[in-house]
Amino acid sequence: MTKKLNDNMKKQAEELARLTFLLARACEEKEDYFTKLFNLTNGEFRCMRFLSDRDFLSVKTLSEQMKLTPGRITHIITGLEHKGYISREIDTSDRRNIKVRLTKLAIPFMRNVTKKHIDLHEKVLKNIPEEIRESVLIAMSELLNSLSTWSKKKEI
Repeated sequence: MTKKLNDNMKKQAEELARLTFLLARACEEKEDYFTKLFNLTNGEFRCMRFLSDRDFLSVKTLSEQMKLTPGRITHIITGLEHKGYISREIDTSDRRNIKVRLTKLAIPFMRNVTKKHIDLHEKVLKNIPEEIRESVLIAMSELLNSLSTWSKKKEI
């Protein structure tokens, strides 16, 4: 790589680092605001989103997908159970496993939460000029793919 290209890549990497840091903070702020509207923690919201399109998940699978310890998942599930949104049952095929599912109360609640979440993102999109929205979405998708590729290798 030529020096000029290398310098340009460095500047782009610095800008990407700055922007992803700011984006992560902005997304965290948005999620905090949103989850408080529904009396959920961020972890509870994410857990319910993982469960919303499945019949059930094991605590182990939920832990792996959410990248949280089983203890933390248990804490989140307990909170959701107290709110009436989650039920636990012992897996009949392997009694060591616990299956978690949304309750009947949670299903319409999650439909509403998901609709409101999409509405919120529609408002965010309206702040982006219409002629570049598609490009922004493509760029975000490419960035996520690149981060996913890096995450599998975990090298600096």
